[in-house]
Formats: sequence, structure tokens, C-alpha cells
Amino acid sequence: MFWLVLAAAALLSGLWIAWPFLRSRSVDLTGADGAISIYRDQLDEVDRDRAAGLISAAEAEAARAEIERRALHAARRLDRGMAISTRAPVTAGAVAVFATAATLGGYAWLGSPGAPDQPLAARQQEALTRMAEAGDLTSKIQLLNQATQENPENFEDWWILARSYAAIGDHASSADAYRHAADLAGDRPAVLSAYAEAMTLANGNKVPGAARLIFEGLARDTADPRARYYVALAKAQAQDFQGAIDGWTALARSSAPDAPWMPLVRRDIVNMARFLKQDVTGYLPYASPAEIAAAGGTGLTPDINGVAALEAQLAAEPKDYKAWIALARARGRAGDMDAAKDALAQARQHYAAAPFVLQKIAEAERALGLDLVAAAPRGPDAEDIAAAAEMTQDERDAMIEGMVAGLAARLEEQPDDPDGWVMLVRSYATLGDQEKARVAYDTALAQFSGDAAVLQMIRAQTDPLMPGR
Repeated sequence: MFWLVLAAAALLSGLWIAWPFLRSRSVDLTGADGAISIYRDQLDEVDRDRAAGLISAAEAEAARAEIERRALHAARRLDRGMAISTRAPVTAGAVAVFATAATLGGYAWLGSPGAPDQPLAARQQEALTRMAEAGDLTSKIQLLNQATQENPENFEDWWILARSYAAIGDHASSADAYRHAADLAGDRPAVLSAYAEAMTLANGNKVPGAARLIFEGLARDTADPRARYYVALAKAQAQDFQGAIDGWTALARSSAPDAPWMPLVRRDIVNMARFLKQDVTGYLPYASPAEIAAAGGTGLTPDINGVAALEAQLAAEPKDYKAWIALARARGRAGDMDAAKDALAQARQHYAAAPFVLQKIAEAERALGLDLVAAAPRGPDAEDIAAAAEMTQDERDAMIEGMVAGLAARLEEQPDDPDGWVMLVRSYATLGDQEKARVAYDTALAQFSGDAAVLQMIRAQTDPLMPGR
């Protein structure tokens, strides 16, 4: 049946191509006759205009003379005669046969007549595979999820899926995938250690009870550096500060100086020594001058003028999270950790509804070692939500401004987000800050100047908010 349909389609195509050779006999005017007929029509038009009184007799005579002159000139330059078209059935048949044979032969040679139809799902799967092979991590995760559903007993798929989730920062999904991998792997230390670390990262870098049990078992039975580090961190978070610094010191002394975990271990030793008001060189004999100063010893002179300048800057413009973080670092270098903690706490208040900025503040807090002493709130609890419902209008406005400022901060570091820029322009316009709205609008257009489709989308959604545009 397939070949019959294909043959019929090929034959019809061949006949359509051959049709000009099968038309009936016709006689066509050549260029000379066509041109002269035009001049004849012009003479008739002159006679009509004269009869209607639109032109005088002299004007009519002059027009006739000019038209006749042009007609004579045209007749001399163009050929004469007729163009005759006749049927050519032999040629038509040859053309039709050739076209049909070429179509059928070409498909039989190059086509795949025996291949079954490919469903839409299969084509989508093929496209997903190509994207994953090209390095698209999201596509790779989709394929791995499909693989784990089809074969949930495959350890490698769960292991790679967990590492892929960790690479994109989705630690909760990573921990779940590591759990499946750990169930399949039994008591393999590397798998258990990775699972416990994923649980910790998903918990805001606070070691949960289940993870601590895993880490303590691994530290007792193996020399796994990750387990030893997190056991010490768990001690710090449980207020056993001396036990924490002793654990990190033991890890540092048994590790190569260039081990990949050493910068993190040295940082935490310095921060804990500062908190305990102890000499850091007793734990790090070869501590650098910068580390000694960060631990509260001699080395770097606190930049009092720099702190004052940041304080003045934030008094004028409190919606600058980078300045708050810089102030916390400056106060930390001066040894005033309470003031550093206070700076980050104030930053959190201004950006309570901005997850991106809160993440940056948490990173700064960990870098200063403040999270080793007391856990900072990671998000609103039930009381916070209840309090938010009772906010005054001014408080709600302040919260909204914090959200907008957080969006602006995120776009500053991650500008390739057209929807985010549209939201920022609309937010500034809604708040009545046309100057910032214009700046955001111009920045967005500059960011996507090479993408006409994105520019059109941005303009369509924001131009009505831009007076004078």
C-alpha cells in the first residue's frame, strides 16, 4: 500500500511537470503587435477627449502626431509575427516518466521505507539526549531521573543523579538521591559521607542528628577527612568550641598543606581561635600574618576610617547589601565580632524577602565564622508569618522595597534574565521611582542588545510604564 501511494504521488507530480507540453495549440501576439495595440488605444483615448471637449483640435492633432511617431518607432525596433504553441506528447511522456522514476528510485536508494513511524515521545527523548550530551545539566538530570524510575536498583544512576543535583545547588534533591545510592551501596564510606554532607548542606550547613551519627561512625572507623571536618563542625554548633578547634587542628596536622579541604579548615580554626580569644599559632604554627590578624592577634591595623565611611554610606542608602557585608568584614577584622554580627542582622532586616541576598549574607556569615557560635535564622517561622500578617502599611512597603532591592542585587550578578528585568522595571514604576525604572529599562536593553526577540518582549511589557518612550 505504501508503495502504491508513493507511486501515485510521484506520477501526479510528473504529470504536473509535463503539463506545459500537453496544452492545446495557441497563437500569441509577439512584442510588436502588443506594443502597437497600446498606441492604438492611446489614439482612441485622444478622440474621446476631443469629442468631450477636454482638449482643443490643435492639442488633439499634436497628440495624434506624437503617438503615431512612437508607434512607428516601436514597429521598427520590434519583431513581427506570431508565437505558435503546439502539443508535444512525446516530450511530455518522457518528462513524466523521468520525474516518476527519479522520485521512486531516489527514495528507494536514500529513504528508509521499512522504518516505522517515530512517536513524538521518542523524538523528544532524542532531543533531550542530544542536549545532555552537549553538556546541559538540566537535561542530564531529566534523563537520570527517567533511568532511576526504569531501573531503581542501579547504583551508578543514583550516584550520578545525586552529584548532578549537588552541582546545581539543589541539596535537598541531592540528599534524597544519595539516600537511594547509600541503600544500594551498603556501608561504602565514600557514599555515606557524601550522603551526610548533602543532608548538612540541605539543612543550611547545620549538621543534623542523622548526619552526625554517620560522620562520627566514619571518623571512628576510617580516616575520611570530610567526616572528621563535620564532626568538629557539629561540636562547634553544639557549643563544644574547644572540641571543635581541636578536631580541626588534628585534621590540619594530618593533611597535606595543599589538600583541597585545607583552606576551609584553616579558616574555621582562625575564626574559632578569635572567638575563644586564643593564640592561633598554637593551632596553626605557620599561620600567615593575615590569619593572625583575623584571629585577633597583631598583624593588620583595623581600618577605622573605612568602617566609618561604610557606616555613613549605609546611613544614606541602607539598601546596599554589599556595603553591609563589607562593613561586617571590616568590623570582624577589627576584632569586634558582635558588631559584625549586628551588621549582618541589619542587612537581613532590609532584605528579609530577598532569598538571593539572604544567601549572600549567609555566605559572609560563614566566612567570618559567625555561624560556628550561634545559628542565624534561615527563614521565617510561624511567628514571623503571623507577625507579617499584622504589619502596618509602612512595614509592608519596607518589605516590598527589600524584595525589589533583592531582585536588583540578583540581576546585578545574574543579568541574563529578561523576565527579571521586566519585573524590576515594573516594580520600580509601581513604587513611583521613575528614575530607577528608567535606569533598569536602559540596562535591560543594553544587556540584550543583540537579541531582537527579547528586546521586543521587554519593550512590549515595559514601554507603557516609561513616559516619553
